[in-house]
Amino acid sequence: MPQDIQRFHYATRDFESAHAVLGDLYVGHDVRVRGPVRDFEYRQEAVSTDAIAVGRVRYQMATDMLAEPVDRLLAGSLTAGRLEARAGRETHGIGPGEVFLNRIGPALATYCEHIDLVTVSVDLELTAGVAAARTGVAPDEFRFEGMAPVSAVMNRYWRETTVYLYELFTGPEAPLRSPLVVRSAAELAAAAAIVAFPNTSTAASYLPGPGQAAPSSVRRALAYIESHAGDPITAAQVAAAARVSPRAIQAAFRRHLGTTPSGHLRRVRLDRAHRDLQAADPTRGDTVVAIANRWGWASRSRFTADYRSAYGHPPDRTLST
Repeated sequence: MPQDIQRFHYATRDFESAHAVLGDLYVGHDVRVRGPVRDFEYRQEAVSTDAIAVGRVRYQMATDMLAEPVDRLLAGSLTAGRLEARAGRETHGIGPGEVFLNRIGPALATYCEHIDLVTVSVDLELTAGVAAARTGVAPDEFRFEGMAPVSAVMNRYWRETTVYLYELFTGPEAPLRSPLVVRSAAELAAAAAIVAFPNTSTAASYLPGPGQAAPSSVRRALAYIESHAGDPITAAQVAAAARVSPRAIQAAFRRHLGTTPSGHLRRVRLDRAHRDLQAADPTRGDTVVAIANRWGWASRSRFTADYRSAYGHPPDRTLST
C-alpha cells in the first residue's frame, strides 16, 4: 500500500496567521514580539507521515516564545539566525550550523531571532523501540536528558542527518511512496538522535546481559522476516515473533549468523529486489529506481553499490537481460 504523505507549504507576512500555523503543525505556544511587526515574514514547509515529519521554518522576527511540552522526538538544525532555548534548568543557545533537541516533558522557552530552521520529528514509541533494540534499555525507561548534542562531532552528525532527511522528503515523491523507505528514514532519524543527544540508553552498558536465545528463537525470527520482508517491520516485532527481547535476538543473530536482524532483513529485501529485476520488463516501464524504492532503498547509488557487492554486477544489467 502506498505511503500516506502530507505536504504543506505556507508563506505570510501576517503575524497572527503565522503563529496559528505554528501551533497547528508543532505545538501550542505563547509569543511576545521584539521589534516592529511590519518587518515580519514567515515561510513554512512540512512533509509528514505517521512515523516521521520533516519541516523548515524561515521566521524573520525577534520573539520570545513559551511552547507546551511535546510528545514526540523533535530536533532542529539552524541554518541562519540565533535561537536560545530553556527547558527546566537547562539552557542552550545555538547559531548557524548548530543543533538542538526539544526535550520531552518540560515546556520550552525560546528566544528566536531571524531563524532558518530545519526540524525532524519522530514518533516517540518508534524511537524508544530503536533504542531498546540497539542498547537494551527498556522502552518505558528511555528518555532524552539534554538539549545539546554530546559533542561537536555529534553536532555535525545530526546536522548532516537532517540535511539528508530534508533532501529526501522535499525531493522527488516516488521514493516516499514506499512504506519501507519512510520506515527506514524514521529509524535512521531515531538512531541518529540516540547517539547525538544525551539519553538514558547511554547507561545500557551497565545493564545485565541480553540473555540466551535458543536456536528455535532464531528460526522464528528468520521465518518472520521472510514472510514480512515487504512490510515496514521493526526490531521489536522481530523479537516478539522470536519470543525473546530485542537485545537477545540481536546477540543470537550475531552468534549464530554473524549478522543482525536488520542486516538480515536488508539482505532478504535485496534478494527480493533481485528477483523483481529478473522478472521486470523495461518495455513496460519497469526501472531500477522503482524496484529499489519498493524494497526500501531511497538512493539509487546506494542500491547499486549494495547490489554490486552482492551479485558482482550493477542492477541495470539484470534488468536488461
